[in-house]
Amino acid sequence: MADTNFYKLKVKDVQTDTENAVVLSFDVPDNLKETFQYKHGQYLTLKFMFRGKQERRAYSLCSSPSMDKDLKIGVKRVFKGLVSNHINDNITVGTEIEVMPPQGHFNTPLDPNQSKDYFLLCSGSGVTPMLSILKTILEDEPKSQVCLFYGNKSENSIMFKAELEQLEKRYAGQLNVVHTLSRPTERKEGGVFGLFSKKVVDWDGMKGRIDARNIKDVYTKYHRGNTPVETFMCGPEGMMRTAEDTFKALGLEDKNIHIEWFVVEDNATERVSGSTGAKATVTMNGKKVELTLEANESILDGLLRIDEDPPYSCMSGACSTCVCKIVSGKAEMERCLALSDEEVKKGYLLSCSAIPTTDTIEVNFDV
Repeated sequence: MADTNFYKLKVKDVQTDTENAVVLSFDVPDNLKETFQYKHGQYLTLKFMFRGKQERRAYSLCSSPSMDKDLKIGVKRVFKGLVSNHINDNITVGTEIEVMPPQGHFNTPLDPNQSKDYFLLCSGSGVTPMLSILKTILEDEPKSQVCLFYGNKSENSIMFKAELEQLEKRYAGQLNVVHTLSRPTERKEGGVFGLFSKKVVDWDGMKGRIDARNIKDVYTKYHRGNTPVETFMCGPEGMMRTAEDTFKALGLEDKNIHIEWFVVEDNATERVSGSTGAKATVTMNGKKVELTLEANESILDGLLRIDEDPPYSCMSGACSTCVCKIVSGKAEMERCLALSDEEVKKGYLLSCSAIPTTDTIEVNFDV
C-alpha cells in the first residue's frame, strides 16, 4: 500500500527555467530517504493552505533516480492557477512544503540487456515526466534509443531547453530531440523608417502542432526496423488521443502505449445519473468510517465533507492517488483515466469520480 501521508520537506533550490516555469529541488533528510525513493515518471503531491482551505496539486518529477541526486519537480504557471502561481511567485530556498511520497505508474521496467526504441510525445509542461523517463532510460538501458517529440508555442516556452541540448550531445546517437512550434517567434526586418518591414521567422525546425502526420514522420525516421517500440505521451487530451490512435495504427499494442492524463478536458466526464445517495462504509488507515452520501456525490467528496482525510491529489480522475476497492455494492465512475479495464473489473475505483449506484456500498482504501 502506498504511503499517502504528508511530510515537510525544505526547498533546497529554485531555478527559473522559462519566464513562466520554475524547477524546485527538495532537501530530503536521511530519515526520509527510503520513503522518498522513486521510479522514473512518478509524481509528487504537494499540499498548501490558502485562507484556511486545503489545496493539493500533483507535479511530475523531472529528476531521474539514476542520474540526479536531488528530488526535482518542474512547475509551469497556469492561467489563474492558485498553486502554480504561488509556487512561481513565492516559493524560495528554505520554504517548507508538505509533500506526499512519490506515486504513479507512468514507467516501464528497464533492463540493461534489452534494446528498444522509445518514443516520448509531449507538449508544454508535459515534458516534465518525460525528462525523468528519458534520463533513466539513457543511463539504465544503454542499448535502447529515445526520441523525444516535443511541442510548444514558441522558443521561449520550451522547458528544460538547455538540459535537453546537453543531454542530446552527451548521448549522441542514443537520444534524438525533435521540437515543433505552433507559433515561432517573429521579428520585423527591413523597411524604411519602420514602414514596409517584413516578418521574419528564425526558427528552422518543425512547425505546427503534434498530429498524426508528423507522428508518423518522426516514427519512420527514428524507428530502427524491427526493434521493439514503447511510447509515452503527456499533454492535451486531444493530442494524446490522436497519438494513441496513430501508434495503434502503426502496430503497437496497448501494453506498450503509456499515457499520463494530468491534462484533461471537460468532455472526458460522463455524468452518472439517477444517484440519490447511498450509505457508505469506508475502511481507511485501519479504521472504518460510515457516512451517508448526498445525491450524485462521489465517495471522496463525501469523506471530505465530513472532515475525514482520505488520500487524493488531482480530483479529476487522472491520477491514482485516491484509488480504493469495492467490498460490496456497485458504483460508476464519471471519469476514469488512471485505471486499466482489468483493474476496474477487479473492483478498483477512483474515489474522486465514483458515484454509488446501489443503496449501500463498502470500499477499502487500504489496498
